[in-house]
Amino acid sequence: MGDFEGLTELEIIKLINKRKKRYCAIALNDLEEEITDPELFKRVRKIVLDNINGFTRSTFTVIGINVEGIEDG
Repeated sequence: MGDFEGLTELEIIKLINKRKKRYCAIALNDLEEEITDPELFKRVRKIVLDNINGFTRSTFTVIGINVEGIEDG
């Protein structure tokens, strides 16, 4: 892939993952305020995180970045 707007692949990965974490935290905090059952929240949290992670991997694939095996640091 090379460069995208002057950013390296690793910089793009870090930027997207940082924003993903922020948006996940906000969404999960909002959900936690609404879902009072701890077991239900646990299941909803897993569903949200699994789907956001899947979307993020898909986004990387669309822009030509293979993130398999890369650890988020």
